Amino acid sequence: MTTEDENHQSIIRTSPRRLAKGMAILVIVMAVGAAIAVPNWANMVKYPPLVSTIKTEEPSPAGVSEGEGLPAAEETETAVPAGAMQITILEDSSVQGNPDYESDEAQVPLNTEVVWENADSVPHTATSGSGPEDASSGQIFDTGIINNGESSAPMELAGAAEGDEIAYYCQVHPYMTSSLTVTAADAEGSAAAPAAGGGAEAAGATLTIPEGASVQGNPAYDPDPLTVTAGDVVEVSNQDTVPHTATSGSGPEDPETGSQFDTSIIDAGATGQIDTANRAAGDYPFYCSVHPYMLGNLKVS
Repeated sequence: MTTEDENHQSIIRTSPRRLAKGMAILVIVMAVGAAIAVPNWANMVKYPPLVSTIKTEEPSPAGVSEGEGLPAAEETETAVPAGAMQITILEDSSVQGNPDYESDEAQVPLNTEVVWENADSVPHTATSGSGPEDASSGQIFDTGIINNGESSAPMELAGAAEGDEIAYYCQVHPYMTSSLTVTAADAEGSAAAPAAGGGAEAAGATLTIPEGASVQGNPAYDPDPLTVTAGDVVEVSNQDTVPHTATSGSGPEDPETGSQFDTSIIDAGATGQIDTANRAAGDYPFYCSVHPYMLGNLKVS
């Protein structure tokens, strides 16, 4: 056999039958893809992947981030201002179905500012309204983009009145929703808001949240019960590694929850306060709004 014949033998031609089979497979794959994409096209366009909508570079000089024009949140380099309430955007909250904002359904005293801290690994917002279709979205407050590890500027609840329930959501992940309920303004001199650290003047007692308190079954508050004299200011020290609260009531379902006192979120290593100046003598059960199985009792004499 000549070299020319050997070269001709190495060439393999596709038969018409094999070509038809290949084309049929290609057509089937394309048809299946179209059957999946076409019915879901509206949702794919409405909620595109995060990387296509948000860029986390430094905001432009005009204060607007690239992408869809969401305003960039002002970075807060200092601790939460005294008297402000802090809400945490939880880690992995971008995964649909996971817990998102903590405290969820928080109670905010009238004229109290709110700061959102992003503990997740991707950007988020806290924007008033029920969702992107809400015509009044963002009118009461809008943090703008809060990058991971950062906090929003303190937000005022514009035009809010006592008793208002304000829904809000994340513009980046609209399935992340929560609400704020506006309660009566704190009395002058009240220390219901969480402190950034250190004790209050003339604190009458200390309530400790021990390390490991978030593990169900472990001691939650020490001492329990805590006995104080009316007028004492109780310093609540969180020695655990996760946030907690001391909120009056028997649990989240209690219609009077938080009506007597509420420290709001106390970060790990920080302190909050309970002012008993206007409390009548008696027992005041309380719990942690982050971990409702954590229960305690305050006795006022």
